[in-house]
Amino acid sequence: MLTKAFCVLGLAALTLARSFALPPHRSFGVVGENATFDYVVIGGGTAGLVMAARLSQSGQSVAIVEAGGFYEQDVGNISTIPSNSVWYAGAAPNDTNPAIDWGFVTTPQAGLANRRLHYARGKCLGGSSARNYFTYMRATRQAYEKWAQEVGDTEYSLERFAPHMQRAIRFTPADNQQRAPNASVPNAGAGFAASDGPLQVSIPPWANPFSSFVKRAWEQLGIGPIRDFVTGSLFGVQYNMNTIDPADQSRSSSESAFLHLTLTSGVSRVYNHTLAHRILFDGTTATGVLVETDGVEYVLSARQEVILSAGSFQSPQLLMLSGIGPAATLQEHHIPLVVPLPGVGQNMWDHLLFGLSYRVTPLTHSALSSIKGDVLTAATAAYYTNQTGLLTNPGGDLVAWEKLPAAERAAGLSVDTQAALAQFPADWPELEYLVLDAYSGDNQNYITAIPPGDDPARSFMYASPSAVLVAPLSRGAVTLASSNAADPPRIDPNWLTHPADQELAVAAFRRLRAMMATEEMQAVTVAEVYPGANMTTDAQILDLIRGNAIMTFHAACTCKMGRRDDPMAVVDAQARVFGTQRLRVVDASAMPFLPPGHPQATIYGLAEKIADDIIRANSVSADILDTHMADGE
Repeated sequence: MLTKAFCVLGLAALTLARSFALPPHRSFGVVGENATFDYVVIGGGTAGLVMAARLSQSGQSVAIVEAGGFYEQDVGNISTIPSNSVWYAGAAPNDTNPAIDWGFVTTPQAGLANRRLHYARGKCLGGSSARNYFTYMRATRQAYEKWAQEVGDTEYSLERFAPHMQRAIRFTPADNQQRAPNASVPNAGAGFAASDGPLQVSIPPWANPFSSFVKRAWEQLGIGPIRDFVTGSLFGVQYNMNTIDPADQSRSSSESAFLHLTLTSGVSRVYNHTLAHRILFDGTTATGVLVETDGVEYVLSARQEVILSAGSFQSPQLLMLSGIGPAATLQEHHIPLVVPLPGVGQNMWDHLLFGLSYRVTPLTHSALSSIKGDVLTAATAAYYTNQTGLLTNPGGDLVAWEKLPAAERAAGLSVDTQAALAQFPADWPELEYLVLDAYSGDNQNYITAIPPGDDPARSFMYASPSAVLVAPLSRGAVTLASSNAADPPRIDPNWLTHPADQELAVAAFRRLRAMMATEEMQAVTVAEVYPGANMTTDAQILDLIRGNAIMTFHAACTCKMGRRDDPMAVVDAQARVFGTQRLRVVDASAMPFLPPGHPQATIYGLAEKIADDIIRANSVSADILDTHMADGE
């Protein structure tokens, strides 16, 4: 359990103030007034604000349509202070805040004891970059090569794609003088070159003391140290990079990093608290978007293109509401068919997390829930006085990656499962391990959860070693619940339904217990408090996982990128929707598969790459026009 005492401090107002370089009258669109722009971007989230910024910088006018507002204003420091990242992120359907979250709830999940899970998604400028756990890492070399091969574009190979990811960021190396000697972080490899992008990436000055023991424990079990998670390899154990501004240790999101770049053009506008109802077409050519603000409908037209960046749930929803998708689904909801694309809403990938909780002896974020309040008081003072201390760290600051080792593989995985996992590239991990340095228990609500036998007066410390399936074989889908954009879509991630995922999950759970049984961990562990050491058989462990697993919020691939001859592909390598003109999808839904690692770095890179595609194409068109004019044509 974590405290609510530090959620309404003054940092958020300062963070919001930094986002604007222009007076408000030059930043926001006029509600109810039809308007025309070069580009209309639906969704002011992780990818959408990058697209808007880069297009605006190239001299184009852009309208940004965003259903939410400013997270700094709407929920204060819950959104900006790193240690607050677990707020409204539990699986309980009521663990949500409508000011910044869509409140999505999945369909009953057959693989997870028929539970319906809250799926946190950012409803605000910044989107889920304003709601995530800050982790910044890239996928593996062979994963990007697989992407390039599947879509037929070498720009997605690591060597060609890395500059797009790099352009978005400004990296500040770890200040190892502030961190404990056993928690120092090496400089990133040569492939992670210096850059001067707007998104801040850094490493917190405070390291979780428990993580240093975990690091040595994984090393005892054969997972060696790795320099970084940003230069094409993930196998190993190391501390995370985070999207945190080192100047004040606050969240760096697409909103804080990119929005002001859009608005400095003076011709682009934000339409916040505005819902996109459907994309408008002339035949199969996108011409604009029907939107609604406070019950008033109006049209935002696009001279050049409509760019859909509404996320992995609402990008396919809006395509279907606009007449693009599986014909049977559109017919069911009486939506006129514009282009039949059976892959819209299909092929959903996600990463599933589960684990245990222990009472431990080192200081963890659990201290913030103590009724004594002394740790919170000291941590708050350190944060606001010199931007140090426990509040600068979002938790889960150490990560390890592996393919299940040979001995555990032979003991826990069937021949069929081993064959199914062989489809993934050699450098693609199957498992991610992290330790949430507080009590997570059944993952229902990280703020209100109370550990069994807890005594707040004694300030017990907790940690929750967790595993994530990063080579999942279960696939989900998103479809319409109605023909109204205000109604959430039906979200069925279909987690843990493939037998291989089930076997790997049980093996990963046993691997967590093996790590906690090492000599390193025994020295700082009091007891397993959830679920309890009596849960030992494969059947018991699988039932436990079904009851406590939660997503890592990495939903992707529901508007899959692919080649034209792929019947399930929705967009091409330039993110253009097949069968249409002047329409693209640019967000996590457009990925052909979900690469290993946490995806936000890849999503920023995708947006930079597609923006560059558009700008270069515009430049070529302008050159051709100039040539014709010079020739008197």
